[in-house]
Amino acid sequence: MMRILVTFAVRAEFSRWRSRHPFVPYEFENWEKRRDFDLFKANFGSNEVTVLLTGIGGENAGKAMRTLPIEIHDVCISTGLAGALQANLKPGDIVVARTAETLDQKLRIESDSALVDFAVACGARAVNVSLTSEKIVATADEKQELSRSGSVVEMESTHILTAAEKHHVPAVAVRAISDAAHEDLPVDFGRIMDSHGHLKYGGLLKEVGLHPYRLAPLLKFAGQSRAAAGSLADFLDRFISAIAAKWKKVPSRDLEEVSAT
Repeated sequence: MMRILVTFAVRAEFSRWRSRHPFVPYEFENWEKRRDFDLFKANFGSNEVTVLLTGIGGENAGKAMRTLPIEIHDVCISTGLAGALQANLKPGDIVVARTAETLDQKLRIESDSALVDFAVACGARAVNVSLTSEKIVATADEKQELSRSGSVVEMESTHILTAAEKHHVPAVAVRAISDAAHEDLPVDFGRIMDSHGHLKYGGLLKEVGLHPYRLAPLLKFAGQSRAAAGSLADFLDRFISAIAAKWKKVPSRDLEEVSAT
């Protein structure tokens, strides 16, 4: 039996995948630390998948990872949605990053190379760097500036992978693209998040009420995000199946077998 840990920032990223499998709320037995973050589990055949919702941002991600026994897992997958920084990445694309690093470059960590190979065999596009930002990157101009340093931008992966590495758990950064490099986000999501980084929908409605012209781009972004979450759910089903079937054969790197799984 394998135990696989999958992290998302928020429920919206997880919802499409959750609807396909019998995930239930989960507490580890005899785990002494108080947990303020949502945790779910489901059995995939004889294997157990744990999903941790970290909230948005590096601080939340770090806190969330400290609330569970990472070391009991065989593999960790940091996933969710991301913004594209390169023009060749489109909404709905699945990318796997060889490296994750913070914008200030103070924290840099590599994805497990075998998991990257598995992800590519399962349909992900490999990119060199996923940038982890401390704030939401909202405009095309900001994305253009960051494109010199990475291919996608998100807010958690570097911290998730660092926490997994401390416990010697192989980890990988996988993301679905929600917005293209040339697209601005429709609202300032940073203003409408709670202390755990979850969206406050009352604040979202207020933003739209004050700026009605943002409704159309917001609906477009919501549609792209839902579609990206669906693409991510499809990918995760393939990826989890491949890992569960082939992980013990990783040294042989039998990627033709993996891609045929």
